[in-house]
Amino acid sequence: MPKKAIKLEFEDENGARYSFKVEGDIEKSKVLRLLELYDLLSSSDNSNEGNLKDNSEKDLYDKIRSLVKDMPLNGFTSKDVQNALEDRFKTSVKLPIISTYLRRMYDKGELSRKKVGREWVYFYKKIEKIILKDKRAKN
Repeated sequence: MPKKAIKLEFEDENGARYSFKVEGDIEKSKVLRLLELYDLLSSSDNSNEGNLKDNSEKDLYDKIRSLVKDMPLNGFTSKDVQNALEDRFKTSVKLPIISTYLRRMYDKGELSRKKVGREWVYFYKKIEKIILKDKRAKN
């Protein structure tokens, strides 16, 4: 039976080269550990910057989601969200960024939208579970 081997080589952003080789009895858990090590080494240089960016993006997304729930039922635009962010959270965000978040919410099915002139008008979709009862089940 031929020897099994896995070799993982990569270079980080600073130019450091890493090489790992596992030979012999290779189990799934060993491969997963190797991939975890890769993740740890490849993200260690930017871990603080990445976490700050991820947290700030997540915080902004959560702020926009909370605002959207309070927007008028007859629709709102990205400019409306921008104004609400400035009023409620004292946060200044460019319109393209807000539009991106609204589009993502639309893609996830949290919002609906329609084109009015040159801009999108968004509507909050309250997702509810509707349970249909079978009339026969009552009898």
